[in-house]
Parts: sequence; structure tokens; C-alpha cells
Amino acid sequence: MSVFLLNKQTGEVSLSSHPIDSGFPVTGAQLIELLEQSDYCEFEVLSGNIGKLFSPSKNYQQESLVIAKAADATIAISVDEKNMVAEAIITTAKGGALLSMEAAQAALAEAGVKKGISPRALDTCLGQQFSHSSGTSYRAIVAHGRNPKEGTDAKFVRLCSTAQDRVLSPQAKEGGKVDMKDLGAIITVKPGTPLMQRVSATPGEDGYTVFGDMIKATPGKEHQLQPFDGTKIDPNNPNILIADCKGVPVALPRGMRVDDVLCFHNVDVSTGHVDFDGSVIISGDIKDGMRVKANGDITVLGFVESGIVESQSAVTIMLGAIGRNRENEEAFTCKITAQRTISIGYAQYCHIKTAQDLFIERQALHCDLSARRLIRVGKAGNPRGKIIGGNILDAMRIETGELGAPAGTKTRVFLAQNWHELRSKQSQIIDFEKVLASKTSALKQAREKAVKIPAPAQRQQLLDKITVNEQHIKTRALHVQRQKRLVKQKIAQLLATSRLKINEIMHPGVELKIAKDTKQFSRIYPPHLVRLSEGKITQSF
Repeated sequence: MSVFLLNKQTGEVSLSSHPIDSGFPVTGAQLIELLEQSDYCEFEVLSGNIGKLFSPSKNYQQESLVIAKAADATIAISVDEKNMVAEAIITTAKGGALLSMEAAQAALAEAGVKKGISPRALDTCLGQQFSHSSGTSYRAIVAHGRNPKEGTDAKFVRLCSTAQDRVLSPQAKEGGKVDMKDLGAIITVKPGTPLMQRVSATPGEDGYTVFGDMIKATPGKEHQLQPFDGTKIDPNNPNILIADCKGVPVALPRGMRVDDVLCFHNVDVSTGHVDFDGSVIISGDIKDGMRVKANGDITVLGFVESGIVESQSAVTIMLGAIGRNRENEEAFTCKITAQRTISIGYAQYCHIKTAQDLFIERQALHCDLSARRLIRVGKAGNPRGKIIGGNILDAMRIETGELGAPAGTKTRVFLAQNWHELRSKQSQIIDFEKVLASKTSALKQAREKAVKIPAPAQRQQLLDKITVNEQHIKTRALHVQRQKRLVKQKIAQLLATSRLKINEIMHPGVELKIAKDTKQFSRIYPPHLVRLSEGKITQSF
């Protein structure tokens, strides 16, 4: 006969008789050992009841003989503070029933978890009950919220090539070689040619928490196609920009322009200076002392030799630009300026200035360079070109392989010089705030005097005039505050993004200035990054 009895209805395990009556077991430890060796070893032991059975008592017959009971598996649901992750905490059964899928789903519902529940994760979590010992707890993520997917801004896809694309993609010859002088036919378009397509902004996808609360997505910004000279919106499709005349297409940020094109073999004394309201393509060179000025792109497949190139758009010079060495800081004989990107093979004794980016493929030797954004010397990705001597008058970022020369040639680099202009503007705003504050104080005094005027009509007339002036000053003050915040943001962004990246070596003789801080470098440095940190120039290797 078994020592233990199981009540299947209540799940309780009890002794068949009191130890005093049966004489067995003798101690509580012996009883627990017997229980652990029985079929009820996983049941929850009631230590308190066992202790009473072996304690001296006159009315021992009244003591409960229940020594263990079955405990079903339990589940608790924990949700993180952002309501994006729900975690199930399962305590395995002690002789009782396993946790079922229905019970787990009911627990999630009771906790308010409605969305993002993974049936697979929940099933895997419940299956782990068999691999954990009884009465132990484990946890697993069973539901995920979804972060909103932000919408994408409207995009503009070019449907045709430009002259600059053609320069950057010379024609392949037989055997896979590339002829840098053969650029194929000049890119021209005729009326009705599709130039650019607008891809509408997307609204994004709303997210949700595990409780089912919606998280609104930020839609992308819509931008419209902008027709420029020689282009128009397709009357049959408002998202397509087409050519309105014959000419060379020029890419712009949110549209395109079609320029008349003027082609030369060389620009020399036989052609004279060129001043053209369109794009200019020169398949040869710009000779000594010649000037080429255009409102459109200027593309030179050869050299610029002590010439002047001015463009209201982009400039591309395939081979390079060469001037003569100057004396006593006089102007260079070779000068290249553009409102958009300048791309050039190499430069020597040149003044080059752009309002956007400057790309030099190989090296810049004793030049004055200036760009509003990036100066890159070398090929994209990991530039390994050289900047030797000269001055970089202004830029936000510089990327090059080498800076300076082994002989210690003086090379001056100025970054973030727009900082001085912004700081001056900031000072002007502060001064103007003081003027507005002074006027506000004067109006306050005028109001105090006006209320004391005995004549009602005169008093009200003066008070109305003061109110108008106060409103005007308040409007100006709000505008000044917006300007002040904007200038502060621009200064912070300028200082955060300005940097010099050296990919190979920096030689002695480099003088670097970022904003107002200056540093001289008198030894060789390996690849590293130089930037402004807390107002000081710092290097990170």
C-alpha cells in the first residue's frame, strides 16, 4: 500500500496515515526524501504542514495530512515603457497542467496586448516548458509593436544624359579600353524629349504599440518639378518635364534647363573671347590669355592654359588647368569660377572658386582653392590625390591623400570661414535686440504718462498710437528671435561638419585654421581626421 494518496479533483497529495499512527516515516527529512522518489516528486511541497506532522501535539489527529499539491504553470505579461515589446514570463508547472496556447492568448488579452503578437514566438515559448525543470521561470518576447516608417520625399529622376555625364563616361574602344578623348556625339535634345520625372512623396506607414495604439508616420515632403529655360511640364503628365526647344540639357536640383550649345575645337586668337548665353563645349584647349564666359555649363576636353573660365553653372576640364607662377601675391593668370560644381583633372598655379563642390582628380599644385562645401582631391570613395603648397581659402570639408610636401612647402588651409560672417550677423542681431528693448521701455514710459492725461479723447488717441507701435515692435522681435535661432543653428552645423581628412600623409609646413582657431603642423602625420572640438582643433587617428 502506498504511503501517499492523490486527490485528483484538488491535486493534493496526502499521507495515508499520520506518522505517529503508522510509525513511518520518522522525520520530516525522511518524508521529503520519500516524496522526491515518488510519482509526486514535481509537486509543490507544503513545508509548513510537514513541520506540524512531526511537532509534538496532543491533538495530532486534527493535523492536516496534506503534504504537497499540484501547481499549474503560470504566465505573466510584461510590457516595456514604450509599449513596443511584450514579454511572457512563464513559471513551469509543479505536477500540474502545462500552460496552453489558449491560456497564453487569454493572458495577453487580459494584459491589453492586441497587436504584434507572434504566434510562432508564442508557440516556441510554450514549448520551452518541457526543457525547463518544474517551478522555474523563463521569459521570451512574444509581441512587437511596429515603429512608423517615415515617408520618402519626392524624388526627381533624370531621363536623359547631360554633357557633363558624357565627359565623365568616355567611349569604350575594342578590347575594353577607354578613349578619354572620344566622348561620342554631343548630347542634344529636341522639343518634346522627356528630361526628368517626378516620383511623388510617399505617406509612410503608421506604426502601432502592442496595445494597438497607432503611431502616426511623418509623410515625405512634396516638391514640384520646376521648369527652367527651354523646358516645360508635359501637358499629358504633370510629373514629366520635357524639352521645349532644341539644345543641350543641364541638370538642376528640381528640374532641368535646355541651353543653346556652342562648340569649338580650340579657343584662341582665331576665335576670340567667348561670351555665350548657353553651354559651351570645347573639344581642345583654351589657349593663353583667352576668356570663356557662359551662363550654362562649360566643358573643356583639353587644357586651360593661363585662361579665364567663368560659368553660372558647372565647369568640367578633362585634362587640367595651368597658369604661371606669380610673384608678390599678384593674381594668377589662370582663373576658374563657377556657381555649381567644378571638376578638373589637375591644377597648377590657378585660382579656382565654386559656390558648391570642387573635384580635382590628381593634384593641386600651388593653387588658391575655394569651395562653399567640399574640396576633394583624388577619386571618390578614398581620395588619394595631392595638395601641395598654395592656399585653400575656404571650404567646409576637404578630402585628400596627401597635404603639403616633404620639403615643408607652406600650405595654408582655411575651413569654415563663413563662421566670421555668421558671427557678425549674430552680433548685429544682438545689437538690434537692444534697440528693440530700448524702444519697448520708452513705449512703456509713454503709456504710463498717457493714462494720466485728463482729456479722454486725447488720452485714448495717444494710447491707440502706443498700442500700434507696441504691436509692431512685438512682430519685429519675433522675427529677430527666429533669425537668431537660425543663425545659431547654422553656426553649430558649420562647426560640426567642417573637417579635414587625410588618407595617406600630411607633411610639415601645413597651417590649418577652422573658424577662428589656428594650428601649425611641423612634422609628418599618418592618415587621420582633423576637426573642431569644443572650440579647439583636434586630430583623431
